[in-house]
Amino acid sequence: MSDTAAESRAPTADEALHTTLDVPFEDAVPFVQIEHELADFETVRVTRLDEMIEGMLGHDDAERTALIVVCHPEIAYDALSIDPTLAGMLPCTTLVYEREADDLVHVHHVSATKAIRDLGCAPGDCGDAVDDLVEKTGELMAVVWDNIEEHGRE
Repeated sequence: MSDTAAESRAPTADEALHTTLDVPFEDAVPFVQIEHELADFETVRVTRLDEMIEGMLGHDDAERTALIVVCHPEIAYDALSIDPTLAGMLPCTTLVYEREADDLVHVHHVSATKAIRDLGCAPGDCGDAVDDLVEKTGELMAVVWDNIEEHGRE
């Protein structure tokens, strides 16, 4: 990414969580899913993007990539309490992927609640409530991330 593109990114992208694991991809996906569940996130779905692309488009060159879609009841409740339309920005998604350039498994999470904040999706008089939602989400995801980084090594 060019310096200009990096400078123009919103805080949501700049504040994304990223780590690498030195465990096999097939072990990393359920491990990351379980770490979310241990922090009371409910798994909505796990989808292998590479398999979907190959199955639907016939492209077999997409690198292994999984979406772990989760939702935390407190985050969902608070978002709905702010404005029911915010539910369209949920749930949270964590990406697990490989890149040919290295021998690592990458784990990446962009906060849905920070996107709500940065995109201005909530009614104009809800700034404090959105800030509280972003803070709560950050605290809950920090627990997940700390555990992924602590236990995600062979």
